[in-house]
Amino acid sequence: MRLNHNMFSLSIYQHYKNELVDNAKASRNVSSGSKINSAKDNPAKIGKNETLKIQVLTNDAASKNVQDATSMLQTFDSSLQGINDNLARIKELTVSAGSGSLTAEDKNNIQKEIDSIKKSIDDLGNNTEFNGMKLNSPSTSTLNGNPTSTVKTAVGNMDDENIDIPLFDVSASNLGVSNLDINDVNTSLQSVDKAIQIVSRIRSKYGSIQNRLDSTADYLSSKDISIETAQSRIGDADIAEEMMNYSKSQLLANSSIGLMAQSNNFPKDALNILANVK
Repeated sequence: MRLNHNMFSLSIYQHYKNELVDNAKASRNVSSGSKINSAKDNPAKIGKNETLKIQVLTNDAASKNVQDATSMLQTFDSSLQGINDNLARIKELTVSAGSGSLTAEDKNNIQKEIDSIKKSIDDLGNNTEFNGMKLNSPSTSTLNGNPTSTVKTAVGNMDDENIDIPLFDVSASNLGVSNLDINDVNTSLQSVDKAIQIVSRIRSKYGSIQNRLDSTADYLSSKDISIETAQSRIGDADIAEEMMNYSKSQLLANSSIGLMAQSNNFPKDALNILANVK
């Protein structure tokens, strides 16, 4: 028996320190909700866990982009509906102007209302915006239903996962109704009909993009659940298990303290026994 070095007590102390480490780890996992709080917790899984966390973040950002793009298109479509209603009113007035019973003053009043509606169309196009993105896109050519520019929206975390949203100039001038003359009813009606067709084509394009964005949003939501489930299995702590580990390590640590107190008396007891040997 060694009296200068109490090996039994030292062994118990080593177990005590290990239990304190396990107790602190379990407590940290419970408080953070994660079982991988540093690289040393699981060197083999830390890289995969961080990669999945990044994918979740980028997927959430893509979902936000989709929501913003959808909101922008809904805002634009609402104004395009207003422009469509204005064009319908212009057509109604133009047809009314073809009546042979109208006086010159009547026609003048109709022309004034048409001019006012054209200004309203320009106001809708110029003042409708979403987060700084205006409905009217500057153009130096006639519209003819073709986009004057596009906005690229990222809808995924890969380089090629983008949707191009076309922008149009829907001013009265580009729609071809800025110089309507009610004295030439047939030509005016042709111009208005063409403008209505252009606006309808634009709304149709925006509608198809919204449908695609809705499908993309559903896909991203499903993908997000799958990634979060995989990341949770790797990095999230099982709270019930961690609480069991915490209680077990705390119980063993407290037991070690009692055992150390007893083992520290072993050398003294041994000396007492030896002292009584004759």
